[in-house]
Amino acid sequence: MNLRNSIERIINIEGLADGSNGLKDGLQSLLDRDGARLFALLTRLTLRQEVAHDLFQQLFLQLAGSDGFRRAANPTAYATRAAINLAFAWRRNRRTHESMQTEPVDSPIDPLDRLIDAEQIDQTLGALQDLSEFTREAMVLRFIEDLSYDDCAARMNKTAHQVRALCHAGIRQLRERLAPKEIEPLRQVPHE
Repeated sequence: MNLRNSIERIINIEGLADGSNGLKDGLQSLLDRDGARLFALLTRLTLRQEVAHDLFQQLFLQLAGSDGFRRAANPTAYATRAAINLAFAWRRNRRTHESMQTEPVDSPIDPLDRLIDAEQIDQTLGALQDLSEFTREAMVLRFIEDLSYDDCAARMNKTAHQVRALCHAGIRQLRERLAPKEIEPLRQVPHE
């Protein structure tokens, strides 16, 4: 069974048939309009497609039972925020930091360079999860989803200037967290 069929089963099974056609239609519309984007976002934040698959299903289960989603003025923004929070909750809860699983690809890129890139991405996402919720959301929408400041502002119900300020603060905090630490030189020990 493919992912879309799984989500459609969730929409149809989760007790939505009993007079809540508005919610059922809202979830179906979200799946049709933003499903691919939300899945891609989860994949980029977890670096693992199989985890993104599970989190995508969990996202729709949460939305189906959420009063907040029913009342949301912007259901897409609500679902995006929920997806970001799910991905970072998974990152916080996983016990070991496994590297990104990649298929062997004929590529001019050295395998060591790919490993270093994957490790840097993992470190950056790890530092990103330590930011405040609004700063993290602004950073994800602007730099991972590659939305304009105006589009980020619309999704976050903020002004473009506020989003710029959140992104600026987030970049500064990431630089501080990811900056190489100064290493004190070793003291010379005289030989006897």
